[in-house]
Amino acid sequence: MDPITMQNSTTSNLLRISGLASGIDTDSIVKQLMTAASQPLYQLEQQKQWLQWQQEDLQDINTKLLTLRDNTLFSMKLQGTYLAKTVSSNTSIATATAGVNAVNGTYQLTVKTLASAATATSQNTINSGDVINDTGNDITLTISNGDANSSATITIKSGQTINDLVTAINSVSNTTHINATYDSNLGRLFLVSSTTGSNSQINISESDTSNTILTKLNLYIQNGNNADFIFNNVEITNSTSNNVTVAGINVNLTGIGSTTLSVQTDTDTIYNSIKSFVDAYNDVITTINSKLTEQRYYDYQPLTDDQKKQMTQDDITAWQQKARSGDLSGNDNLTSIYYSMRNAISGTVIASDGTKMTLSSIGITTGQWYEGGKLYIDDTKLKDAIQKNPQEVMDLFTKITESTTDVNATPGSSQNDGIAARLYYIVNNGINSITKEAGGGQYQLYDNSFLGQQINDLNQRISDMQDHLNTLEQQYYDQFTQLETYMAQMNSQSQWLSQQLSG
Repeated sequence: MDPITMQNSTTSNLLRISGLASGIDTDSIVKQLMTAASQPLYQLEQQKQWLQWQQEDLQDINTKLLTLRDNTLFSMKLQGTYLAKTVSSNTSIATATAGVNAVNGTYQLTVKTLASAATATSQNTINSGDVINDTGNDITLTISNGDANSSATITIKSGQTINDLVTAINSVSNTTHINATYDSNLGRLFLVSSTTGSNSQINISESDTSNTILTKLNLYIQNGNNADFIFNNVEITNSTSNNVTVAGINVNLTGIGSTTLSVQTDTDTIYNSIKSFVDAYNDVITTINSKLTEQRYYDYQPLTDDQKKQMTQDDITAWQQKARSGDLSGNDNLTSIYYSMRNAISGTVIASDGTKMTLSSIGITTGQWYEGGKLYIDDTKLKDAIQKNPQEVMDLFTKITESTTDVNATPGSSQNDGIAARLYYIVNNGINSITKEAGGGQYQLYDNSFLGQQINDLNQRISDMQDHLNTLEQQYYDQFTQLETYMAQMNSQSQWLSQQLSG
């Protein structure tokens, strides 16, 4: 090729074929140059990875705080959690559970009659294959349970059997509250109302004037009865159900006779609720403390992709663990949440009777200093406090102090409020503060958090840097390509001169 012609070739049209004229390993040199030029990009990527680790760990802690707030503290700040009671009785006469308003004590119950449902039984024997309507015409049956709102009609076609009748009756049971079954062994139809009491009835009329179907069935109908029982010498006769509530006790009448209902505080249930709270609190406080005190290894920076290619997976994992360690050490939000939670736990609450209560007074104490605020339960002392002083235990966790200066004060914001109420307020604020710092995770459509904005800024800088490096790499190759062009020209001219001189 003519050297002059080669000068007119643009670099963008030249292939990257290194060292043809000069013998230089262009690719190797450009790679080294780009490695040096890419150091600022690596630093940006490391900064981004560091922020992402912080964001992920903060969101994980926020998930734990959400679980503590919604699954534990929400119920712990409600008085009903501490009003659980048990009721013992002769279960053949009655079973019972106590509502939150039931007063501990012994109650006498005598059941004279149980509430019953209306029933109907066919007195004639009917085989399953027997035709129930042999008139040659459709017959309409009107069925009700004692009031106009429960009335419904069904049509029995000529030639249909007892099984068709059962299907038709059950098809309208949502309206009539009457269900039908057929016992093929006995050859009998059974109807029963789903309601009980004196208003429970079974009424059936037939459109056929000769009462063809009703005559074949010959139903024996018995209407329902009210329950009749005596509770602490007070007779109650108008109960349409066997499930009754008296003096805050939910009673299910099961038989005729007398029994004693003994209402007591359900110590085990209340204890288990408090233990679940302590376990959930320990999980959160231990996690936060471990992240705040985690050692930072400054010599271990996040790995670049090129560095990972030169390492085994085990080495990468070990390196990343140390590189990530201490990412939340001294974090301001976590520090505030941690000490606020510990202050709430250690605070004093004045019960309704004036008694000063703390967690330690009911057997819940803090462990050694190096455990970072972990709580321990003295089972015997806690159960004894629940049994003997249930009101004080409830006040310790749930008490809300009425503010005389700020009517809009949030429950739990006062240092005089109950421990669960205080913690709920603190944890809720903590969740909000972490969300502002680290975002809401995968369920957040747009991350406008502090760390999220920093990561977005780094993403833009990384993109700009990559564009710059791509341009720089092309410039390097263009320069080396121009060098190869000049070298080729010189070699061609040298060969031409040598030919002229030798001629």
